[in-house]
Amino acid sequence: MHLSKQRRFGIAAASVAAGAGLLFTGVAPAVASPGSPGGQYVIDGKGDPTNDWHDEGNLSKHSYAHSNATRLWQTILWADGAKYKGSDGKWHWFTKDQIDGHFGPRTHSATKYWQKREGLAVDGVVGKQTFGYADDYLSPVGNGKMEYSGYERNVVFKRSGGLYHVKVDGHWKKASYNWRS
Repeated sequence: MHLSKQRRFGIAAASVAAGAGLLFTGVAPAVASPGSPGGQYVIDGKGDPTNDWHDEGNLSKHSYAHSNATRLWQTILWADGAKYKGSDGKWHWFTKDQIDGHFGPRTHSATKYWQKREGLAVDGVVGKQTFGYADDYLSPVGNGKMEYSGYERNVVFKRSGGLYHVKVDGHWKKASYNWRS
């Protein structure tokens, strides 16, 4: 499903408004530490979903390159219809079967494509600016699920205990930086 920038902004604004309504009704967000037992650092899922990722660590070919956090980012690339430049010099779609938790040349190239299309600094690193821009398109859909409104398709992540989870082989796994399922 292709959503225009204007439509994506509207969804994000509605999400913020819904979050503000929760604050006034006295419902508090879940609070948890950013790491799980055993030292697994996990993408934070506390507070307003449209600013969940602005303070996350970097993902790149050299930083948490083999992780479930990378799987989460690759899911964003797939949802937004990102492309990567292949070894043949041609542009190829980033496909669902390339969501493997390895931040290799394809993910690096697709990240640069995504950053350029979104008007961000193009460096191939998923840092605070890139993560922070992506989280503007998250909205709650119930039962602890968060939907990312992509250009090509919408995808769902899970927020539980203040942590993000990503689907791996049909099962929810923590979106950890130092662990890959």
